[in-house]
Amino acid sequence: MPLPALFDEDKDATTALLATKPKHWQGYYDGSSWTNLESPRDFIPCDMTADQIREINAMTHIENELIDDACGRVINWLKNRGWYDNSDIIFTTDHGEFQGDYGLLFKGPYHVDALMRLPMIWHPAASTQTPAATVSLPVGHLDLASTFCEIAGIDTPPWVQGLCLPRSDSEALAQAREDVITEWDSEHAGTTLHLKSIYHKSGWLCTVYEKSSLYEGTVGELYDMNAEPEQRVNLWDDLLHRATRDDLIGNLYDKLPRPREPRLPRQAPV
Repeated sequence: MPLPALFDEDKDATTALLATKPKHWQGYYDGSSWTNLESPRDFIPCDMTADQIREINAMTHIENELIDDACGRVINWLKNRGWYDNSDIIFTTDHGEFQGDYGLLFKGPYHVDALMRLPMIWHPAASTQTPAATVSLPVGHLDLASTFCEIAGIDTPPWVQGLCLPRSDSEALAQAREDVITEWDSEHAGTTLHLKSIYHKSGWLCTVYEKSSLYEGTVGELYDMNAEPEQRVNLWDDLLHRATRDDLIGNLYDKLPRPREPRLPRQAPV
């Protein structure tokens, strides 16, 4: 198994890279703090060897093959029933996975491509004669509810967020798709984290770290995904990109729905 491009066997180099990001990245890597609720509490990523990464990723590919096989059984079942031509099939997942990227595993409060860029495949019913297309403008999981309503031929309730998934880039343009928003909020054992990200069609990704037990609301991350898709260079404090950062932050808060008041009581860590 080849090692991921974002896994460096030089642990000092990994430490130097993580030092350019907000502090909970480094804390997870070296075990100095525990904020990643999605990993075992005693897991310290910097202890992993390159061969362990290779073994983990080999097992991950095996799991992917099992998913492929399971999807094939569902599709064959639809065909045997005579329902395939009238069935819409949507394949996606709820999150990505670190596979050694930045020296890390699992998932958590890290808004990077490895965790946020997901498979999203819509195979419309053959009876609709929808041509195959790839949509390059931003879409997200918030669009699924509206899509299901359209497929079912029912009105989308006014409280539903998101739009029906577009069937082409021209349809996406007509919907004025410019960006997609991702949020993370966690409260656990006295530690809180609140991240909000906006990915713009221009390729900029901006993540705001709101005030929490770890941050004062002044740090964040800013990446030009076209020029630097591996997200190694955090431009948050770069004066040359201050206007871009501030415009994205303004856009983010303009588009976020108003929070519920009063807040619902917390009943789970995340």
